[in-house]
Amino acid sequence: MDQNKEIVRNSKKRLQKLKLLSKFFENADLINIIIKTDFIQSYFDPKSPNKLDINKLELFHLQYTDSLIVLLEKIKKQKEANILAIYNEVDTNEDYIESYSQNLEGGFHLDRKFHNGFMSEYLKSFYTNLTKIRMDFDSHTIRNFSNNYAIDYYREISQINYLLSLPKTKYYEYENVDVERKLLGKLNSNNFKVRFICGYNSNNQFFELFKILNSDDQFIWNLQTNEFYFLAKDIVILLDTTENTSNKRNIVDDLINRNKDLLANAENIKKELTDDVLSILQKYRETLENKEVINQVIDVDEELNILNAMLDLNLKNKLQ
Repeated sequence: MDQNKEIVRNSKKRLQKLKLLSKFFENADLINIIIKTDFIQSYFDPKSPNKLDINKLELFHLQYTDSLIVLLEKIKKQKEANILAIYNEVDTNEDYIESYSQNLEGGFHLDRKFHNGFMSEYLKSFYTNLTKIRMDFDSHTIRNFSNNYAIDYYREISQINYLLSLPKTKYYEYENVDVERKLLGKLNSNNFKVRFICGYNSNNQFFELFKILNSDDQFIWNLQTNEFYFLAKDIVILLDTTENTSNKRNIVDDLINRNKDLLANAENIKKELTDDVLSILQKYRETLENKEVINQVIDVDEELNILNAMLDLNLKNKLQ
């Protein structure tokens, strides 16, 4: 009797394993297999009036259920190793995202406001030195901005010719700085108020685009030649003049998208099964749906044969 209880207990454990595995794989055939297995097990419930041979339940599990559990557990272990590798990559990406995001844009946006003021004062000083009293004139301050941000922020551009001055441009020159004459007049009439638009990087040659406030005029500072000149309106429309963003922002965005793809892939790995495994599960389900299998489990032919043999034996003994 204790042995019978043990068989029933082990049968329920096997069924529970299958149910847990089904939550991992989320496969319809596997769920149908569990339903059929549960149905077969119900025939051997101790409270059932069927009084079937409990050993046949054990034999059924040995023939069918155990092999399926071993197969699914091996596949699950393999998938979990792949999923773990994905989660490790996601965690590494998250570390980079957090690291890059901490001081991503704040410094640039704050410093560009100071850069506007420094450039205004610089160009005003240039004009003053040309027309009035000589005063200190140093480009170091206005170059701090590009020194700090050009590599990470300035927009890469292949068409460097868009940013170069026209051949016959006329300049005022002072201390190795050239400012287009028409530009200087326009700056003076607008009190040298300028606003930084964006920076460009062409093979580590840097350019900055500015706008004169209260006008539609834009000009270029060529940091290599230290020239300031108007940018023609027909050239402006060919350029991307949107606000600079950090290259690290692109890295962060790429890592965020990468993590989304990785997590989606992890979910797919759980559910995806190879064609041969899917074929086995389908065949298994079809086998259990075949009534002959249930008939074999609850087969009474064995008992009939035993009873028939006993009757034959008694009949022979009486005839003797």
